[in-house]
Amino acid sequence: MSTKDKSFEVAIVGGGIAGIVLAISLIKRNVPCVIYEQAHAFTEQSVGLGMTPNALWAMQLCDATIREAFDKVTGPLFQWNFLDGTGETDDSITQISIGDTAEGLRGCHRGQFLKELLGLIPESTIRFKKQLDRIEEPNGAHGKLLMVFSDGTTAETDAVIGCDGIKSQIRGIVVGRDHPSAKCTYSHKYAYRGLVPMSQAIEILGAERAGTFGLWVSHDVNLVSYPVARSTMLNVVVHRTGVEDWPSETQLTLPADLQSCLEDVKGLSPRLQKIVLSLKGLDRWGQFDLGECPPTYAKGRICLIGDAAHATTPHLGAGAGICIEDAAVMASLLAVDRVRGGPDIEAAFAAFNANRRERGEWLIRNSRRAGELIQLQSEHKKDFRKLESELQSLAAKVYRFDVEMNIREAVEDLNKRLSAA
Repeated sequence: MSTKDKSFEVAIVGGGIAGIVLAISLIKRNVPCVIYEQAHAFTEQSVGLGMTPNALWAMQLCDATIREAFDKVTGPLFQWNFLDGTGETDDSITQISIGDTAEGLRGCHRGQFLKELLGLIPESTIRFKKQLDRIEEPNGAHGKLLMVFSDGTTAETDAVIGCDGIKSQIRGIVVGRDHPSAKCTYSHKYAYRGLVPMSQAIEILGAERAGTFGLWVSHDVNLVSYPVARSTMLNVVVHRTGVEDWPSETQLTLPADLQSCLEDVKGLSPRLQKIVLSLKGLDRWGQFDLGECPPTYAKGRICLIGDAAHATTPHLGAGAGICIEDAAVMASLLAVDRVRGGPDIEAAFAAFNANRRERGEWLIRNSRRAGELIQLQSEHKKDFRKLESELQSLAAKVYRFDVEMNIREAVEDLNKRLSAA
């Protein structure tokens, strides 16, 4: 790791979890960076966020302060409990359990976590109202990249990392605007989600069930719930398969009415329908991913991480965690002492691509598979023993990924590239 400030600067496009965690990780490693965020300010989103064990370890590898920020807003670990939500059997009986109090899921309020993270970044690091239009690349590996924004302003930088999410502008620059992966793909699933006060959730589900993670499977629909905001709220998400195409080409979230929602959850048991009725201000969230995976995450000194690289459906609960893994690997690469300028940054981004793309592609593919399993659309149907076997295998590949080894291998790859240059 570098002990003095690097002589180059990194532009981070996008101020979501991936971008903010990366910025903290770079700052702690003396790598100068600036976040360019298109919004006017960061807003607190009232949605829950789940973190798996690999994510917790990746936070620590990014920087201990990130893990400490998460610990301030989360509660204890809990198992993934899978239940029968069809109404055909008792919906309070756990059919499958994954994880335990040492290896499970921890939930938080997304807005509260972001607020804690922002406290770790100097305000001067963030530029708001900056919608990227294009990047002008210099001839050769040593000149500055010129970022041109939609308001007509420009900024020079040595490297650009796209953390601009599923609708990433940077992805189109990396893979080409006409490449199929430049745009996200509708998975033909959508969700209703919201937070329910814990007192109300306990009245409906009971204290034991409301106090832990529950995933109720059913035919073409499933419901997920877990405590957030230090167990004062229950995060509730209903996932539904939709046959028709998504009705908007620009909006991934659309207003929803209660009647349509109730029609969508008819396949759930009566008390699960009741918890859905507790959701306020319903929206319908289209579940998009990069079903057509990017052929590369890197192009010269421009690179993708997080959802910009591997946006996924939420059925493995792993999207945010793997974004944090990305940040840990990227920050470690750019902190290597031998990385001093343009050609070295190109080598670092190439090493990131070589060592992270397989993980991102696996996530997209297997999150879709998990969605089929929990909506009883697979060859296993409602055979809980067969479902358990496959879900346990998928969870293990999320939970037990060795982020530290991934960093070591990526740094070794980088050093080989630098030596060969």
